[in-house]
Amino acid sequence: MVTEVTTPRRTARRHLKERDLRFGVIIRTALLTCFATGAAFWLFSDTISHYMPTDRTTPLRVSFWGPYEEFEMWKEMLAAFQAKHPGIEVRAEYVPSRYEQKIQQLFVADNAPDVILYQDEPYPNIIKSEKFEDLTPYLERDRASMGLDPNLDLYEALKRKFWPTAVESFYYDRDGRTQGPRRVFGLPIWGGCNLLYYNKECFARSGIRVASLPSRFSPDDPNGPGGLAKDPNGGWILDDERWTIDDFVQVCRALTVDFNGDGRIDQFGYSLGWWGYYQPFIMTMEADILDKDLRRTTFYGPKVEKCLKLFQDMLYGYRVSPTPAELSQIGQGVGFYTGRVAIFNSGPWEMPFCNATGVGYDILHIPRNPLTRVRATRITWDAVNMFSGSKKKEQAWLLIRFLLSPEAQRIVAKVQRSIPALQEAKGAFISQNPRVRADKFVRVAGEYGRMQPITEYWDQMARACGDAFTELTNTESAKRLTPAEAIGLFLSDKKLMSVLPPADPAAAEKYRKTYENRRK
Repeated sequence: MVTEVTTPRRTARRHLKERDLRFGVIIRTALLTCFATGAAFWLFSDTISHYMPTDRTTPLRVSFWGPYEEFEMWKEMLAAFQAKHPGIEVRAEYVPSRYEQKIQQLFVADNAPDVILYQDEPYPNIIKSEKFEDLTPYLERDRASMGLDPNLDLYEALKRKFWPTAVESFYYDRDGRTQGPRRVFGLPIWGGCNLLYYNKECFARSGIRVASLPSRFSPDDPNGPGGLAKDPNGGWILDDERWTIDDFVQVCRALTVDFNGDGRIDQFGYSLGWWGYYQPFIMTMEADILDKDLRRTTFYGPKVEKCLKLFQDMLYGYRVSPTPAELSQIGQGVGFYTGRVAIFNSGPWEMPFCNATGVGYDILHIPRNPLTRVRATRITWDAVNMFSGSKKKEQAWLLIRFLLSPEAQRIVAKVQRSIPALQEAKGAFISQNPRVRADKFVRVAGEYGRMQPITEYWDQMARACGDAFTELTNTESAKRLTPAEAIGLFLSDKKLMSVLPPADPAAAEKYRKTYENRRK
């Protein structure tokens, strides 16, 4: 057996050789890693930059929805912004459908756009999620440059600059307006209120002329005449500043005509639409869905029954509105521009369509309550918001400020789909479409437009209202609910009543029993 004799020099040489081998392996591994990383970056750099965003490499992202006209409007606004800020790259993320669901998914992934368009109905719930940045500090910091009155409370200063209901729609605390100081989480960019569109040719065929009646009558006098009078030259004169719901029904009856005598209606007076667009009549008839604190339901009682009876009678009593089956054959838009429907209810977002069809149309005010002469309508707003997880908050704030500037708001006015939230831009909105009384939309925004009864339970409440109105207008008479039974159906939604209980439980219970008796 031969034993190797180990000396200190031989041991040292062996250690040096092992070190060199290890160092060589490390160098080769590092070179291979660098090569692989470089190749991967070259092949997948776009994907990496998209899914692993950094403040330095990614553009400022802004998300929105809407039809083609709004898509083009956003392109124009963002191009104008980049012309002012060439160092900021902006990426538009257009989501044409299921917008809220998409944004929610991006919130969960913590990869939402920096600037997000959002509407008022789902706002209370999104505030609770803390996904929107509190904009109050930015507003306080930039008061002077934004032209906000330094002598007023911030909320009051904003209401001077924007439409008051637009500001109120996005003025919350973190618990959905229930406790704590309110803050500004979103700034209104545009909105609209529901008014009545009328087909001029239909009115002419029925001998109805829209004009002012003698000024000696006050439209606010509950004992005075309404806004419909016999025309000395034949037919009727309609003054929509004064007309009442009773006048409205009479006009719709005059507009509903079977021209050829075949027993089928050729021209309907009014298209009812979905229950949400009936809110102007609900508000005007004081048939409120919720109390003033938006915590209890008040959708019951004689006023609500009367309101629902009118809705039902338009279809089956007065027979002036197409039933769901009849409307499905023509569609509201087609029916209006072909003269099959004389009046329909919508917001400014319908004007581009009407302009494109070339139909002769104009705008009417919502009719007044015949007893009180009060009138009201639904108004809705959208806001621009900053994602609380944004890595580009100052750039996002620059974009938000630009979207609310006179320059951007004039672009909004030009498209005509919405009222610009900035009051300064109302002239641009009115002058863009001189052939119709677009100024009525602006007037209503400042006069009798009312916020919807929006709570964190909006979706549940909307579904319950939808179910009640659907059964109220069932095409099968045997299955059609009476107004009292439809109210009972609404109040029988246990999940909704657990969060929005009736203000008068005893009164609500009577309606529930009425509905239960119908089901037996």
